[in-house]
Amino acid sequence: MTIFQVPESQDKSDRGSSGKLRSRLDKWRLALLVFVAAYAVLLSLNLSNMAVQWDEVNHLTGGLLLIRGNLLQYFLTSSFYPPMFNLTTAAYFTIVGPTVFAARLVAVTFSALSTIAVYALAKRMYGSKTGLMSAILFAFMPGIVWLSRIALIETMMIFVFLVSMLYFFKWIETSRGRDLTISIAVFVIGCVVKYQILVLVPIIIVASMLIFGRKNYLKAQILRVLKFPLLIATVVAIGIAAVAIFELYAYGLLGVMWFSIQTGTASRTVYSSTYLAPIFYLVELIFTSGSVHPISLLVYALALGGIALFALRRKSSDKFLLICFATVYGVFTIIPNKDWRYVILLFPILAISASNLIVLSLEKMARTWQSPKSTKARKHTAKLAAACLIVISVSGIFLSISDAQNWLSTEPAKLPIEQATAYAAQSLGSNQSIVVACPLNLLSNYLVWFYLNAKTPSQSSVWQYPTQAVDAYTPNFNTTDFISLCQQNNAKYVFLYEYSDLNYFNSNLTSNDISAMLSASSRFVLMEAFGTPPNRIFVFAFN
Repeated sequence: MTIFQVPESQDKSDRGSSGKLRSRLDKWRLALLVFVAAYAVLLSLNLSNMAVQWDEVNHLTGGLLLIRGNLLQYFLTSSFYPPMFNLTTAAYFTIVGPTVFAARLVAVTFSALSTIAVYALAKRMYGSKTGLMSAILFAFMPGIVWLSRIALIETMMIFVFLVSMLYFFKWIETSRGRDLTISIAVFVIGCVVKYQILVLVPIIIVASMLIFGRKNYLKAQILRVLKFPLLIATVVAIGIAAVAIFELYAYGLLGVMWFSIQTGTASRTVYSSTYLAPIFYLVELIFTSGSVHPISLLVYALALGGIALFALRRKSSDKFLLICFATVYGVFTIIPNKDWRYVILLFPILAISASNLIVLSLEKMARTWQSPKSTKARKHTAKLAAACLIVISVSGIFLSISDAQNWLSTEPAKLPIEQATAYAAQSLGSNQSIVVACPLNLLSNYLVWFYLNAKTPSQSSVWQYPTQAVDAYTPNFNTTDFISLCQQNNAKYVFLYEYSDLNYFNSNLTSNDISAMLSASSRFVLMEAFGTPPNRIFVFAFN
């Protein structure tokens, strides 16, 4: 006799719940979770040691302004990007504190989530084996590793794009309204992650509807919008949008947003002419510069082979991924300024295509050597081919890891900007300012402002001269104008980065020349130098 006896119905319910849990957490999902957890930990190691990039600063200052409640200043100075990443950064700042580590942890988080999303999409299309292989290939792509360790939008954009496409593909297969609703909802969220989503996703959706025989549904939705109540709502929405655009134009922010969509600087324009436009990204994805390879050569070769397989086989999943690939590649090929980061949404597609080719080939070879009808020679050939493919695939993963490590090792270490700012803050009055001379990718007025205000708000302003980055635009440095601006803005300190004594963009000027010009004017005195050559921050006092 037992003291406690579980009712039969409850016992069956418990067994059913346990069975559902086991079915949901199968060996593939368990392997994925272990991999993603280890991957996130590895990405987080020494996360704040790398120098802060120009594009990261917008999110550092944006997150800080949001947690301080300075909404107007945020709108006027941090609207280059949509607000979602900055809002998430502000949340992390609230929990961890306003640091570079906290901002970059956002990218790590969404890199891990994107890896899971790659698995989910590939599993839906081609099965669990392909899903896990896709997640691994994607996670170790050098470009993904690099982007996962800096506070940039790309990993968040990949995540929302993949989730939106996953549920849209589900809708194509099942016609279930809930899936389409989720896809559109995530797309709307994606629009406040990065403006490019607003262009890419609608093209993919419309093209997919046309190709997958959903013309009648598309036509019905257009007619529905044209009906009187919805037509009025549409007109009102257009009116509100027009007013908003006028206000943005009045504040000069419309040009900023358009620049964000076009994505480019003077140096980027020059670089974009390196290869012919139609093949630019085919080359750029593996040969960016020097030892930098956003996608390793072996994985890239497998991925292109997988794309060719999609084009030949043309299953519904193949056609959908080809539509996504063609849309992303086509849109950013048309845009004049180019960079491998702009086509980052190709990376998960290439990971899935490579994985599908690998898994499909291995399964076909296995069937060959297991078939009793196959001759010994054919079985041996199949086993040898399978062994070669496994070696190539594993080598591709290790090459990706090696390329990622080499890339990260070439990145400059964190500059002593925080120390220089702390030095200046000790004697900086509320009506005095700091000026950054010759700002560039690793040193800008907004980055100095972030360090100046990270612990406690400061009333001192930080500005820069020239206003544009000297490693992206040709500098025009006039000592007389600079002194006049220092007087107008009551400057007390001038920060100058040594820049390894390299020439500024399209110029013969170097930081040594600027330092000599400042000293020769007798208005600037070198007070302190932080760091080690050739990456020091010089602090001059203006008198």
